[in-house]
Amino acid sequence: MERFIEVANVKDIQPGQSKLIHLGYQSIAIFNANGAFYAVDEYCTRDGGSLSDGTLVGTTIMCSSDHCTFYLPTGECLDSRTKPLATYAVNIIGEVITLDRNDIKRKLFPVMQRWTLTEPSWLADGRI
Repeated sequence: MERFIEVANVKDIQPGQSKLIHLGYQSIAIFNANGAFYAVDEYCTRDGGSLSDGTLVGTTIMCSSDHCTFYLPTGECLDSRTKPLATYAVNIIGEVITLDRNDIKRKLFPVMQRWTLTEPSWLADGRI
């Protein structure tokens, strides 16, 4: 099983743009902030609004529905109205944007780590 999951090509996400990807049941927004790529949970932690449809300014994203603003490198909510977003390590391999499978598992399945259950088959066998 590959450690890195290919999610996009660098040229697919231009500076100031985003791309929404679905990994099984998880939705992750990838942003190109002036050549730096960031990946965070797609949905605002306050009202569930879309972040990939939000307004990207520098390294911040403003939710499309309630205007909460998040700092992409850390996921922190800058207006202190809600909890931070989960962030995912982005790796660029050649021209391919990848996410670390282990990083995704740690953030998506914290309960599983406590109970030592196995990961879902869609993540384990690379069907994402």
